[in-house]
Amino acid sequence: MSGCMNGYRMVERKKTHALKISKIAWRKRQKMNDEIAIKVLTHSQIHSDMLKDFRHEQKIREKYVKDGNGYKLRKTDELRQWSEEKRIRLSRYLCRQSGRGGAVLGAFSPGGRLVGFAALDGMLQGMGDKEYANLTMLFVDDEWQRQGIGKKLFEQICLCAKDRKADKLFISAVPSRDTIAFYARMGCSDAEGIVDSFIDTEEDRYLEYVLREDAAGD
Repeated sequence: MSGCMNGYRMVERKKTHALKISKIAWRKRQKMNDEIAIKVLTHSQIHSDMLKDFRHEQKIREKYVKDGNGYKLRKTDELRQWSEEKRIRLSRYLCRQSGRGGAVLGAFSPGGRLVGFAALDGMLQGMGDKEYANLTMLFVDDEWQRQGIGKKLFEQICLCAKDRKADKLFISAVPSRDTIAFYARMGCSDAEGIVDSFIDTEEDRYLEYVLREDAAGD
């Protein structure tokens, strides 16, 4: 009996120790998240080397594919990486977005490193009696994911869209399970209307986010 009790106490001590480590790790992540600064980047602050050290390697194991009027998950094995040339192209694209009335946001670590960014096109498109803004990009550095940075960027880009009098936000999203799950957590749903000029690729899953309550359900 004594041996059983000793074994039980040892298991409980290990559980308690693991819980303490988990709480410490959570507090550390929370502190780092609180110290992340979201800044609006001006046209002059966006340059061709800004994404040079940005870590992005997206491994897609499951993705959504169109199935009639809905979507179904399908197994896949895809790897998305940015070449040096693409990093420069993306930087130039961000510059154009900023220059034509859009918004480019950067998330910066306490040391000043760019760890996330998002972009909003400044050109709204009408769909019925509603105006759509286009969320063209939202990325978080691989080493800084799952710390609430994507949520912060999304919330701030929504404020930028509201400032431009948009009713809804349109997202032509990479159809990976993780990407769609993120936007679902943000409150996005499948787009009721498709804005052709906002579509990135035909394989994407088209989503929307209601910015104004009176735009819901239309």
